[in-house]
Amino acid sequence: MNNTLRPVWLLLSLVSALWFLAEPELLTSTQFFYWRAAIIQYSGIISILLMSLTMILALRLPMIEQWTQGLDKSYRLHKWLGIGAAGFGIAHWLWYQVPKWMVMAAWLTRPSKPSGASSVEPSQWQEWLLQLREPAMEIGEKGFYLLLILVVVSLWAALKYKPFKLSHKLMAFAYLLIAFHSALLLKASYWANPISYITLAAITLGSIAALYSLFGFVGRRQRAAATVTSTCYFPASRTLLLSLKPDEKWAGHQAGQFAYLRVGQEEPHPFTIVSSPEESEVRFLIKELGDFTTGLHQRIAAGDNVELEGPYGKLNFDFDKKQIWVAGGVGVASFLAALAQRKTALQHAGTKNLAPIHVYYSTRDKDDELEAKLHDLCIQEGVILRIIESGSATRLNAEQLQQNHGDLADYEVYFCGPEAFSKALRLTLPRYGLDVKSRFHEELFAMR
Repeated sequence: MNNTLRPVWLLLSLVSALWFLAEPELLTSTQFFYWRAAIIQYSGIISILLMSLTMILALRLPMIEQWTQGLDKSYRLHKWLGIGAAGFGIAHWLWYQVPKWMVMAAWLTRPSKPSGASSVEPSQWQEWLLQLREPAMEIGEKGFYLLLILVVVSLWAALKYKPFKLSHKLMAFAYLLIAFHSALLLKASYWANPISYITLAAITLGSIAALYSLFGFVGRRQRAAATVTSTCYFPASRTLLLSLKPDEKWAGHQAGQFAYLRVGQEEPHPFTIVSSPEESEVRFLIKELGDFTTGLHQRIAAGDNVELEGPYGKLNFDFDKKQIWVAGGVGVASFLAALAQRKTALQHAGTKNLAPIHVYYSTRDKDDELEAKLHDLCIQEGVILRIIESGSATRLNAEQLQQNHGDLADYEVYFCGPEAFSKALRLTLPRYGLDVKSRFHEELFAMR
């Protein structure tokens, strides 16, 4: 994530420097209201820039996924940039409103405007832009209030998936209102400076992205029709194994990738692909965790038509290095596909000298049938499996990994599971020799 954030920080630094150059009197002025006007402009520019980036990140474009090293990480960056944009938006609103309230309360005195301040007559198009400033102010304020409500709604963990998706679609509309406000309320003195060019470019790209999202074009090129070939439900763990046959538009996948699945008219949901890249079928291991997945095994059957979108994800496996795979719950799905890919690699190499793999499967809902299938598969592939009941006193941790494997410096650790589990391992694994920046690979479960 640090490498991903570096271009963002460079862009923010560049914009900050250009804004500073456009305010030549900033360090010499002693007028509070001059500083206020400058900071209002700066906070507004940074806010719309971050919002534009969030709009672009939401498009699921291959070039964006390549930059962030996975769609899951694109959405994580999208989330935090959105929060940052809201924070600067609040600062922008406060710098505008609070001094106004203080003037109304007679705590501040607004300086009078000098008469005959400018002898330069604005051109016809500049006059037209100036006339639009008042409606742009009102539209932007309404867009800001809508955006704040939507940010709070989308961050509410208890919110179901459908309202969450709706809130994100409305964010594109709120963005367009704020973009209109931002473009027209740029300081007139900025118009001939580079800060206006980069701000308007960001607004243009963000507006295109927002319209692209509003018209439902996101992911359209990666969609393929598919037919359900079989379903297998494991009641003890409340998990569904779903097998699909995609049409010729499906481009294939790699181990560790995921795809969006749309059933009927419901919103598409992301699930990890468990089938081998060499197989003609696409399989998902789906655990009942929300409103869509609960009871899905009763709403879907062989012969049904569904829609796939993807594949996405950049969790790549290097089978030439010693590895430890840690799966939390349904996160084991990523490793099922990797086992099949490793089998193919062995067949192509004509040898069994690939580096050893140790799999830790931490599960809260014990399912003997599912665990037996996983155990048989690991035996066939020569992989060591350890199943840990996460509800017991012996929860998996970094110290236990070190006791089983010694110095962890030579291992690659792959993780797929809950975020809290990941954070705990990331914090403690460096104590036992693992460089988490280069040797800890994960697929982020939380896409919101």
